[in-house]
Amino acid sequence: MKKILIWVSFWFFLIWWAFAYTNEQLSSANDLAKRWIINNHMDNPVKYNLDSDVLRQEIWAITRWVAWLKKSSTCKWLFKDLTSTKPNSWACVNIEPLVENNLISKNKLFRPEDPITKTETLWMLIKAIWFDYSYDPKNPKNWQEQIVDFAVSKWIVKKFTDYNTDATRWWVFKIADFSIKLREAEVKKVKDTKKYSDEASIDKEFWIDITQLFND
Repeated sequence: MKKILIWVSFWFFLIWWAFAYTNEQLSSANDLAKRWIINNHMDNPVKYNLDSDVLRQEIWAITRWVAWLKKSSTCKWLFKDLTSTKPNSWACVNIEPLVENNLISKNKLFRPEDPITKTETLWMLIKAIWFDYSYDPKNPKNWQEQIVDFAVSKWIVKKFTDYNTDATRWWVFKIADFSIKLREAEVKKVKDTKKYSDEASIDKEFWIDITQLFND
């Protein structure tokens, strides 16, 4: 009887925990999972760890997907603290394409397992979607306020002021999912309104592999 009660309590906890997240948060995570961007835990949402802080290596891997850049086939080992062993054995091939496309700078260290703030995350995803955004040094607002205002104007996020708060996984998943869909909508709109001789023309304009969007 005691074992039965423990088992029932365990499953009650899992169900409660899953429903502690909003439908929107779970939907974003599931959408990313369907695209193979994150591990698929649709059968057990607890494993998404939505309330956990996102790590730098995780957000950069997601950023590569948002930018529609291909993984590197081999690593040049541009960062000394990225290794071929766990826990960041998969990071290098996702991060180096961002350096090669000027989305991040090459430094000695990457700090793959450090957390990343909400505004830093937002900055990366804004750059990844190739929006025509640049910091205005003449604007009295600091870089954090400017990037948040820009994202709000594009309906990417709602206004927030806790700029230095570490980004959680659900927050990143939500923005990444929206950014990818926004990107796809832009490409499809151009495809429908412009005449291209071949797909390479779209690829050149949008910096993406167009076959990833229209293989269905």
